[in-house]
Amino acid sequence: MRALRLVIVVVVMFGSMAAFATDARVESMGKSARYIMDDMSIFDNPANTSLYPNFLIGELGVYRGNAKPGENHDPWDPWFGGLFSLDISGGNAISIGGVLGRKDERLLKYFPDYILSNTGTLNETPIPITNFDGFLGANLGNTAIGLHIYVAHQDGMTNENDGHQITSDAFASAVQLDGGVNIELSSDYQLEVAGGVARIQYGPSDHALFDSKLLSVFANARFFSRINAIDGHLIPVASFRKMNAPGRSETDISAGMGVDTKFERGFFWLGLTGFYNVQKAGKNWEWGYGTDSTKGTIFKDLDDGGWGSGSSARLQQIGGIISFGIERNLWWDWFVMRVGGQKVIAYADYKKSDDAPNSVLCPSAPEYPCDGNGNYFLTNPVNDGTNEDNIGFGFGVNIEEKLKIDFTVAEDFPFRNPFQGGGRLINKISATYSF
Repeated sequence: MRALRLVIVVVVMFGSMAAFATDARVESMGKSARYIMDDMSIFDNPANTSLYPNFLIGELGVYRGNAKPGENHDPWDPWFGGLFSLDISGGNAISIGGVLGRKDERLLKYFPDYILSNTGTLNETPIPITNFDGFLGANLGNTAIGLHIYVAHQDGMTNENDGHQITSDAFASAVQLDGGVNIELSSDYQLEVAGGVARIQYGPSDHALFDSKLLSVFANARFFSRINAIDGHLIPVASFRKMNAPGRSETDISAGMGVDTKFERGFFWLGLTGFYNVQKAGKNWEWGYGTDSTKGTIFKDLDDGGWGSGSSARLQQIGGIISFGIERNLWWDWFVMRVGGQKVIAYADYKKSDDAPNSVLCPSAPEYPCDGNGNYFLTNPVNDGTNEDNIGFGFGVNIEEKLKIDFTVAEDFPFRNPFQGGGRLINKISATYSF
């Protein structure tokens, strides 16, 4: 059937190990899905929904806190969803799906920790509760197309110190609409292109739905070229993001080259990415003490509608990322071990106006204010339990190529005193089920 041809070709090209992935697999095997084909790519290119018909996906949540001895905590931010496919006339197929509860950090990272209204009231930024991803895709011969919408919104209630407070002085909202195509040029070549728009807003001052100052645009592309000599692929990638939010903006341009290869009972990939990034923030963005006396980012709603008098701070970065990932079945076919990592080296230049010592872009904040301008080199965190740090480690369980459960292990687990107690053993647990 023509509707299945693209799926079959992709699975044969990349192997069953690379066909289905989870966020835990990505985090423990290189921190990025930029150079691998996996089901998490549906959030980068909704056309890939046609490559994964009829499967469920979910995540138990993340655990990045350090529990004290005798204490425990439920994981943060669990989510789940699924994709379903239906054959239509002519051997083609359509796909529909949805995901509930997922936090898209590429959008939500622009939200402040606190919002200061015109009346001087300081509120915690509401935590969005609608968080919904919707997918619609179609497989038409050798071409897959798809659309995706993401909505995260909360208005009228804040999350004050793990409680709730009704207020009309704070809201947070993020909406994204994007689409993409995945074209099978031949059995050796595959092209992906995707792009979209987004709108990010917060604070007591509401702007028009289509305010041009809040419009964000982005696009990405990658190309898989078969290399028979290594039983793998050469993978050039490129992306562009121009993000705007009240009082701040970010432009990110990146391009890179990767390679992957299969070996006996295993899979390996390596990539090198160069990037240019510039962020700007107005005087209404700064570090300060919040309602619970902890340091956080504060957005001030100024008399000019919340935009501030232009940019008061700018952080410019140019650099590169080298990353890799490897996984291999050990002892049994249903058990796989993974390890991977990334290293970021970048040159940064920070400039600010005299009235912005505590700008949100200050590289030494929140511990120390920026007293002047300067340039320096930077790198990613060594080990903080996030997708941005150096090394990831994990394992997975594969039950009859149907149920796959992946675990990300805390990096300090092999070095921990088992008799001391406390800490965390697992950072993340994700799973997929195909039917």
